[in-house]
Amino acid sequence: ARKIDEATQVYRQWLDADPESSVARHMLAACTGEAVPVRASDGYVRDVFDTFAGSFDQVLDQLGYRAPTVIDEALARYLPPPDGALTVVDAGCGTGLCAEFLRPRARRLVGVDLSPGMLARARARNVYDQLFEAELSAWLASQSDVNDLVVCADTLCYFGALEGVLAAARASMRPGGLLVFTVESAADDVETCRLHPSGRYSHSERYVRDALGTAGLALVELEAAALRREGGVDVKGTLVVARSRA
Repeated sequence: ARKIDEATQVYRQWLDADPESSVARHMLAACTGEAVPVRASDGYVRDVFDTFAGSFDQVLDQLGYRAPTVIDEALARYLPPPDGALTVVDAGCGTGLCAEFLRPRARRLVGVDLSPGMLARARARNVYDQLFEAELSAWLASQSDVNDLVVCADTLCYFGALEGVLAAARASMRPGGLLVFTVESAADDVETCRLHPSGRYSHSERYVRDALGTAGLALVELEAAALRREGGVDVKGTLVVARSRA
């Protein structure tokens, strides 16, 4: 608690000095629970991930980051063997950690991210057919009945409310298309979502189920999954697989 109090003071001072700072504003809300936004702002996501783009892969490796592996295992359960036939979106692609296992499934593989620094790293992999610098909900909403598979590894933890982004994903998919994503698991006393001092949101299982239904997606699988380790402890997450209704 003392560390959070100290961090709160730092973010207040930062915001006083720089009232336009999206990072200070978001992290102050994360530490105090006051003026919590419905999702992390574009500026916050861009600034944070541009800062970490150069060391991102190494840091995640040290944390035992498993979200891409968890998603790959889910795809093997619900899709036929890779045959290069699908139109695939890596939504919140970051440096492209999912690209290796998405490429064999894809006739067309597209990555979307807000961070130019992350996209530069993804581009260097020479795996994607196209990369777009865009806010995820808006970009997905600009698509219509074109995607067979939308994958979202550890990206929706920067959204509080999920209905909008899930509806945009559904609208972008062909009937029967598959959406696979991870979120961090909220404690049992959280009804919907909670913004944590990490700057990330966690979501309750009940809320994820409700949001999928609101978005017109049929739940296929919802399973607990360890996403990474922090402080020697597993970060509890949820793997979600859903289909666009025919």
